[in-house]
Amino acid sequence: MPHVGDRLPGERVGFAGGDPQEWVPGLLHRLQVGGRPAQPWSAQADLLLHPYPRPNQELAELDARLADLPANFPVALYEAETPILPNLLMAVPEDLEGGEPGGSSPGAGLRRYRSAFRHQGQGQVEALVLLPAQRLRYLLRGSFLCEVRPGPGASLQNRRFLIAALDHQRSLMQLCGGDFSVRIGLPEAKRVVVIMPHFDDDVLQCGGAMAQARQQGAEVRMIWLTDGALGVSTVSPEESTRIRKQEAANAMAMLGIEDFHFLDAPETRLKARGPWTRRLKALLQEFQPDRVHAVWWADNNVDHFEANRVLRAAWPVSLNSTSLAASGIWTPVPGNRYLPLSPADRQLKDEVTRAYASQIAEVDYLQVERGLSLYHAGQARQVAGLEVQSAESYLLFEGGEYWRRFRTSGVPKRWLLG
Repeated sequence: MPHVGDRLPGERVGFAGGDPQEWVPGLLHRLQVGGRPAQPWSAQADLLLHPYPRPNQELAELDARLADLPANFPVALYEAETPILPNLLMAVPEDLEGGEPGGSSPGAGLRRYRSAFRHQGQGQVEALVLLPAQRLRYLLRGSFLCEVRPGPGASLQNRRFLIAALDHQRSLMQLCGGDFSVRIGLPEAKRVVVIMPHFDDDVLQCGGAMAQARQQGAEVRMIWLTDGALGVSTVSPEESTRIRKQEAANAMAMLGIEDFHFLDAPETRLKARGPWTRRLKALLQEFQPDRVHAVWWADNNVDHFEANRVLRAAWPVSLNSTSLAASGIWTPVPGNRYLPLSPADRQLKDEVTRAYASQIAEVDYLQVERGLSLYHAGQARQVAGLEVQSAESYLLFEGGEYWRRFRTSGVPKRWLLG
């Protein structure tokens, strides 16, 4: 869990890499009120504020800037066009929230998303990675030296965060590096399979894609990997499973999907070795989908990561050329495909999300998804110049290529160590 704070360790904050106003207005407001407004970068600054770089375009420029700084110089990277794995959340001051300009902007969407998911839904928060310059250089390069001699457990440099952040960065480098071309829409498919670890991941991550596939006449098969036994904190595991399966069935009825399957792996203990993997392989081989929807491996949740191991173990060779559309909810994906949602799609997705009432009672997932959808819409507008107010984001690869990058990232051997 990221630390929640209200200040940065600098008196003279200098920003570079663009105007931060869209992304961290709360932080800039705090500095202004405190009589220490952020200024364009200069040699007098004692903290660098910079957007988290896109791995295919901006790493070299930021690395050169960091190389000129002392090793322990504090650097705060804020969340902008690349979603991040933060170690620091900063609350937006209450006196700024109500009159905040650009309330429907991508930055506002991110702040709502972060608040609903990680800040008990109170106000809005901004996400940052705060590290010394040299350690940050190692992180952005994907070097294991990022983890050397970390700080104590409560520190922002604790080893658990550094391992997770390094795996996240290596994943971005594998999936978003090189020639990362971004497009609008998903290729049409006749048979679509959605494979998700939990009841509600389906609609939160790809409810719009499922609805559009059904509207286009595609067959859609839904598969959930875990049993939902731990999702309702106020009842027994058996009752939690019953409630969540009924909610899932209701959600599928609203989407017009009758082909759905429960594989009943134990929630939070999903592993590749188990009867659910064999059943998943059989369901894939029998259905032979044109497109598979799944959660990406860097979505910072244990079942979401293990879902990738399960799916890789179950993946038939015959599907290596099949499209795999990966998405995220705990850690958003900087997609190469953005799927705009019409007002009707948006309304349906909200209604289906509400079908998972037990989960919304635990976390306001409706607000989580709306904020994230607003952020993705901003990216879609930037790519296509469309008037889009809501969108979903995907990393789209052929299945065989996705699994090659999974293996090459090194993440399968490292995740959740330490």
